[in-house]
Amino acid sequence: MKDKTARSIAGLVLIAAVCISIPAVAYASSSPTSHSPSAERSPASTPSAGFLAEQKQLETQLANRVTQLQHLVTDVTAAAATTLSPSDALVLQARLSTETSNINSLVAKVPTDTTKAELNADRSAMLEDNRVYAVMSPQVFQMIEASVVANQVTTMQGNESTLQSDTASILGLPGYKNALNHYNNYVMRLSNWSTKIVTVEDVVLAQTPQGYPGNTPTFVAENHQLLSANIALAYASYDASVIGLATGGYTGS
Repeated sequence: MKDKTARSIAGLVLIAAVCISIPAVAYASSSPTSHSPSAERSPASTPSAGFLAEQKQLETQLANRVTQLQHLVTDVTAAAATTLSPSDALVLQARLSTETSNINSLVAKVPTDTTKAELNADRSAMLEDNRVYAVMSPQVFQMIEASVVANQVTTMQGNESTLQSDTASILGLPGYKNALNHYNNYVMRLSNWSTKIVTVEDVVLAQTPQGYPGNTPTFVAENHQLLSANIALAYASYDASVIGLATGGYTGS
């Protein structure tokens, strides 16, 4: 009887132990949601000072290009009313319009960039697709200057018949030979540049942003050509002055 009683008490103790341990295990396996990984996410990171500085620098560079393009548009418009040919003016105006649209798009986009990769892509687009300073500016300046030279050549060639008559009028006089030499030089200089200036215009207008930096030497070379053209025109003006003096009795060189 005592053995049965002892076994009954032991069974009750075991059941009690099991009943107590089950809730304990269940409680331990259900941790509070406040400790889950999703509940411990960090707030969005703030852009670094370096990123903000690069972003601001790019915004400034874009703003400067907007201003430069506005100046170029004004220059082309003014030249189109005087010396720049209608066809060349249309080409330059179309290119300026395209670059202005591209740069303005970047002006709107860059402030919204959040990564350096985006800034680098926008900087690349600003430079490689829109060479405002390296290509568009020298192209506009040189095309306008070339048009001025071409216009001067045409105007001065219109004076050739008058200078020829003036030279012939002093045939047999002491200043005739000198006047004839200057007249021949005058005609030669203008004939030379009436052809060469067309080549300069064609070469300059053919340059594109994608040609950089290979087209930089081209701009340098054509700038030297324009300088030579202006020197030739200055000499031609001197030739005309000497002819005028000769018809008045001047016999020097």
